[in-house]
Amino acid sequence: AWTPEPCQEAEPCKYVDPQPTDPPCFPSSATVQRADGETAPLSSLSAGDSILAAAADGTLGFDVVSSFSLADPSAKAAFLSLTTATATVTLTPTHKLPAGPAKALKQASEVAVGETVWIASPAAGTLVQAPVLKITKVVADGLHSPLTMHGGWPVVDGVATSYNSPAVVARNKYLVPLVESVCPTLGRLVVAAVNPKPMHYIDGEVVEPISLLEVAAAVAVTAAATLGVRKITARK
Repeated sequence: AWTPEPCQEAEPCKYVDPQPTDPPCFPSSATVQRADGETAPLSSLSAGDSILAAAADGTLGFDVVSSFSLADPSAKAAFLSLTTATATVTLTPTHKLPAGPAKALKQASEVAVGETVWIASPAAGTLVQAPVLKITKVVADGLHSPLTMHGGWPVVDGVATSYNSPAVVARNKYLVPLVESVCPTLGRLVVAAVNPKPMHYIDGEVVEPISLLEVAAAVAVTAAATLGVRKITARK
């Protein structure tokens, strides 16, 4: 286990020991740009907010924050700060971001000094490459991960990032809007069945890990309740 006490925010830390099961997140102090142009900390976001995001081809636009986004402001975690000449993004070692000329998604821990990441140029309406000049280990407050509704790469602290692999993001571009419109509660239960740690969601709900049998039971109860409502409605 790592000990955060000797480490100060934004200072090199020799005691960071991230775990492979840690969620890919940002600290509470990380910022995004809202659709109105204002810069806001991740800790202030709510589901339904529009934030600056990038498409895989580098074009900038806005995407909607999903209710499946994670937010645990009470946590303290280990992060890496990747610094370019104009931006510094702080994220957990397992969080992904596009790197190199091909914008290949890599974990932050896999990015090396001298390698390029992609920063937002709102004036140009696109992403531009910038070399990483320094990588620092830090401990900071909060764990936040804005999951976009339509597959955009969230621009956090001015740098393009991705909450998951290309395949998962491409799937969720269609799956997340569907689940949110049909039954988000069951969606969260399914996520809980495949994650070993509690999931802290952006609306404050905490869902503990559960078994697939418990998910199946919840699906059966929901289906029965839905069928009952339909029968009552039909009688009217």
